[in-house]
Amino acid sequence: MRRKPKENNFKAVLETIRELMNTECVVPDWLHDIILGYGDPGAAHYSRMPNEIETMDFNDTFLDLDHLRASFPEHAIKVKTDDPRKLVPPFRYVIKSS
Repeated sequence: MRRKPKENNFKAVLETIRELMNTECVVPDWLHDIILGYGDPGAAHYSRMPNEIETMDFNDTFLDLDHLRASFPEHAIKVKTDDPRKLVPPFRYVIKSS
């Protein structure tokens, strides 16, 4: 018996759930309490974090390198390679302290 295409979406839904579960960092640890509603919202501000991170992995946030540069206009974006085939998401943003 064949199902209607509209009803036959279980495999696609299951694959999407698996992909979401396999993401390394869905919600950062320091944000769990705030999302659950019992943490101090001010604790999520970067200046109050005990160990500020220098590297942020944005996964699929940015569409391409131009989108990344447009999102941080006040910063000079430097890349490790000039090969356009390698300049694809996911991007990792490293903040250099001066």
